[in-house]
Amino acid sequence: MPQIKQTFTVNHPRAIVWARFQDLPQVADCLPGASLADPVSAKHAGGRMTVKLGPVRADFTGTVDIDADEASYSGKITGSGIDKRHGSRAKGDIVYSLKETANGAATQVGVVVDYTLAGSLAQFARGGIVDAVADQICRDFATNLEAQLNAERERAVESAKDERRMDPAGTAVKPAPRRSNELNALGLIVSILRRKMQVLLGRA
Repeated sequence: MPQIKQTFTVNHPRAIVWARFQDLPQVADCLPGASLADPVSAKHAGGRMTVKLGPVRADFTGTVDIDADEASYSGKITGSGIDKRHGSRAKGDIVYSLKETANGAATQVGVVVDYTLAGSLAQFARGGIVDAVADQICRDFATNLEAQLNAERERAVESAKDERRMDPAGTAVKPAPRRSNELNALGLIVSILRRKMQVLLGRA
């Protein structure tokens, strides 16, 4: 089974990041291309994942199951989905762990993904495309999560000052930027092809 490993840092304490990881709708809102279907519980949810690979749009519908261990600040997410249009199936296990860094002011998130991809879309599992897409998803997720937590911290500070969420200049605190609801990986594919051409030309 193919495996992908990713690491990123969030500039918030581990307890805050952990609490956010247990809020599935908020996590999904940080994940490019992801959406949830009601009802959602702490352990199970249905949803969709959409990824655009150039002219090909993969649209998987399925379920996720969540298992979290607060004592070790780690968890496992098991998901599976079907893209009916392309007759493809995806299944994966995501194991994550949170470690304190920067003297507790930040959190290092480690992610290990084991996955299988079957059907016509399995061709994208070759040539580093899936790895590149996973890297982009991870970077976008980290950026969105940081923005989401920053916005909440700012609102909490302003609320504590009883200023009705107004900054000293009298302007409203900006909400976290809205994420794109679809991951467009065309740029990743172009980048991969460019690197491969550079390797081939270097051998010539």
